[in-house]
Amino acid sequence: MTDPYDPPRPRDHAIEQELESLREQEREGHATPDEQRRAEQLERRLHADQRAAEVRERREHDRDADDQEEHSRHRR
Repeated sequence: MTDPYDPPRPRDHAIEQELESLREQEREGHATPDEQRRAEQLERRLHADQRAAEVRERREHDRDADDQEEHSRHRR
């Protein structure tokens, strides 16, 4: 799974900054419906990116485990 101590990827950081700006506008009561929709889009994209990163990490971990198992079998 993703490590919460890993620095965010540049794209995620940009999305988070824009999302925070939109949330600030909403808190101040200045958000337009278009800005609210944009915030929802950014939240979905950020969550989708995080899920995709978790899947990639899981696959990489599984691949490493398979490689170690294969290496172990060859040593026997």
